[in-house]
Amino acid sequence: MKKVLISSIITAGIFLAGNAQANNINSVVERKLVKVCEAIKSDRVIKLNVAIRDSGMGIKQIANGLVCNGYDPVSFAMLNNAVKTAKFMAKRSRANHQELLATL
Repeated sequence: MKKVLISSIITAGIFLAGNAQANNINSVVERKLVKVCEAIKSDRVIKLNVAIRDSGMGIKQIANGLVCNGYDPVSFAMLNNAVKTAKFMAKRSRANHQELLATL
């Protein structure tokens, strides 16, 4: 019984912490980042550059911190057959872009 109680408290803490983190993002910023994800999916580098500029964040911040549908920008682009934007984002990320491009 004691183990069940402890695991319930831990689980509740995890869910509450996740909700607290999700509520910290501004809705305007969220919409701008969604546009970046849409631009990545579109496979148009110019549209992606405009969306990144409009987001007010740097390309390296987005390349290394953005999550689109649970995937990093390069993986998200590859899942949507957006090769041009995948290459663009891979070159700008801090990760070894040669390894990311090898999977294309």
